[in-house]
Amino acid sequence: MVDSGGFTLLSRRHLKFDVSVVERIYRNLEADILVSLDNPPLPDDDLRTKKRLLGETLKNLKRLLDSAAAHRLMPVVHGHTLDELRLACQRVHELIPEPKQIGLGGLVPLLCSGGLVAGFTYRRLDGSPGDRSDFVADAIVIVKRHFPKSMLHVFGVGSTTTAISVLALGADSVDSLAWRRIASFGAILLPGTSERFPRQRQGRTRSRPVLNDSDLILLEACLCPVCRAQSNVLSRQKNLDSCYKRRAVHNAWTLLREVDRLRAALLDKRVEEFVRSRLNSHHRFFRPVSRMLAETQP
Repeated sequence: MVDSGGFTLLSRRHLKFDVSVVERIYRNLEADILVSLDNPPLPDDDLRTKKRLLGETLKNLKRLLDSAAAHRLMPVVHGHTLDELRLACQRVHELIPEPKQIGLGGLVPLLCSGGLVAGFTYRRLDGSPGDRSDFVADAIVIVKRHFPKSMLHVFGVGSTTTAISVLALGADSVDSLAWRRIASFGAILLPGTSERFPRQRQGRTRSRPVLNDSDLILLEACLCPVCRAQSNVLSRQKNLDSCYKRRAVHNAWTLLREVDRLRAALLDKRVEEFVRSRLNSHHRFFRPVSRMLAETQP
């Protein structure tokens, strides 16, 4: 899958990006999936700006359909209210009624653990008030209803627990830069935990917890290429603490292995057991995932 740079446009509004560049590249690129150039809105954009960005996203999609086969092209929909998302789905459906894959983008401000959008609320499908995690869950439902035969990809999910949550809620695939971003902060990922510093380091801001005894047991069981090369857990701590590349490899491995475990649990009908072993009651997706699991019980 090759992305087109839509998130860059979201985070750097001053950039001017011509769809003709993407068009020229896509004509000659041998990739399985080509993401249409989308222009995601921000949750606090006014209605006029959101309308303009939706128009640009649809215009780009229509143009790229002339450059890439429809079965290779991934349209992307956005919205920060259910009506906005429904409209985006309807407009994409007019251009590609049944895409092989559909992307759900523009959610990074809602998915970030710190919550870049303070006090985000909306009305859920059943009319009750919802928060940003509820919105992600409802957004997945809406997109899947509009495109029931399409593979659903959710962009920019972040951590391992968020990735597992979004997949459990119905997404078919996700992408994440968290493994690399977390490594650059000096931290690592472990199954079912938040980001951790491998060791206490003098002068470093305690923005994340340091590995505790329970975390060390998880680290000792890690089979990533970096950890396998170390004979004991103390060596693993030191090795990960001292090198960005090692942390990045470890984090990428952890993320991919957790997704593999979730997929195995889905096949074995153990998804509830697995998800509950990874999400504690304080995780922002605990409530929507628990609600989804309860609704799907026979």
